[in-house]
Amino acid sequence: MNVRSLRFRLALWYFCSVTAIFVLAATGYWFAIRSGLNTARDEGLRYRLIGLRAYLEGDGDNDPQVESRLKDIYHFGELYEVFDDNGAVIAQSYRLSLHKVPPQPPLDLGSEIRFESSGPSDFPLRIAWQKVPIVGRTFILGAADPQAKYEGVLTRFGSVLLMSTAVILLVATLCGVWLGRRALAPVARISDDARAITESNLSARLAVPDSRDELQQLSETLNEMLERIEQSFKRTKQFTADASHELRAPLTLIYTAAQYALRRPRTRDELVDSLKRILAESRRTAALIDELLLLARGDAGREPAQFEHADARALVRDAAEQAREMGATKGIHVNLVLGVEELPVRGSEVKLRRLLLILVDNAIKYTSSGGTVTVSAETDDSTVTISVADTGVGISADDLSHIFERFWRADKVRSREVNGAGLGLPIARQIAEQNGARLDVRSEPGLGSVFTVSMPRAVVTERVTTVA
Repeated sequence: MNVRSLRFRLALWYFCSVTAIFVLAATGYWFAIRSGLNTARDEGLRYRLIGLRAYLEGDGDNDPQVESRLKDIYHFGELYEVFDDNGAVIAQSYRLSLHKVPPQPPLDLGSEIRFESSGPSDFPLRIAWQKVPIVGRTFILGAADPQAKYEGVLTRFGSVLLMSTAVILLVATLCGVWLGRRALAPVARISDDARAITESNLSARLAVPDSRDELQQLSETLNEMLERIEQSFKRTKQFTADASHELRAPLTLIYTAAQYALRRPRTRDELVDSLKRILAESRRTAALIDELLLLARGDAGREPAQFEHADARALVRDAAEQAREMGATKGIHVNLVLGVEELPVRGSEVKLRRLLLILVDNAIKYTSSGGTVTVSAETDDSTVTISVADTGVGISADDLSHIFERFWRADKVRSREVNGAGLGLPIARQIAEQNGARLDVRSEPGLGSVFTVSMPRAVVTERVTTVA
């Protein structure tokens, strides 16, 4: 088993947890048993001491003949000692004398029972002492029990714990391995299913167990990730195919024009005409490549915006002027609606200018002769809103969700006579996102479109210089 695998670590944690719990429980049991044995031993000594006193008192006669009674139980096996009130030994049981236990009663003993551990090293004892009056005389009574009798119980209990420890640790190890395999079996299945998914079958999904636990959440999350990857992969493939198609057309025209010019001797005017076509298609190809590179750098995060403070009024004025120049040849009327209030924003001025140029160029392209394009801007306490509205052909509801896709064109909306590769609006949205803005669109077929750029109003610490 791989010691770095999650299965091994899970089994190891289970083993350590069971071991720690068992050790704590065994230690607690051991101390509880020891405490219970000590309490039972002391209680037994207490009752034996009471019994010894009752035996010595006899039937309540005036002369209980203590010495005579003690002789009768000398060989019974009971461990006892009897002293007078001066500490002189009166009697000591046979076993105590056999083990040469020194008769040493505590001299400061009172009427309460006292427990102590004493005796020789080879015969340790637990002794209960009490000073009692018996028919006018005072005696010191001692009842004893060997420590070894109770320590033997603890030793046997400890042996049982040790044997149980070996068995329990073995069982814990086997259970840990089994638990690790069982717990991670769904993870292994998820791993196998995920390993089987390649670029050729990105539509495949992981099986989702109906367990309502973290594994189900993991499977659902991975499926959502696969869905995003599949869509991204599809967009990338579509983007590559569309880019190849868009580049092939101008390159084919360039190749055809050059081949036509070289097929046989041409006049100067014919050669100039061919070179003009080649130049026009080369410019179109270069512009398309620049747009593709711009989008690619933006996707890779290599196109950081240089943020600066600016007054959006100047950007809107410039966009309206460019719209008037572009719309003059089509007879399109351009309106500028701009308040006197400053429109402070923070972003890349160069990129924001390009964003507005894309929007006004798009509005001019799809507005018929005699139509109107309105460029406006307004602000409130937190947001600056710039709008470009036209009275052009408009966009259907089905097409609105696709207009920001690269190379996308709708036959109902975009005529083949309109120049462009379908990259303007994707670039516009990318610029908006890079500058912390939002680009939205509202449109109805035959009634025109309204593109709106909303971005946070900047907090101006110094007055922004505007260029009128």
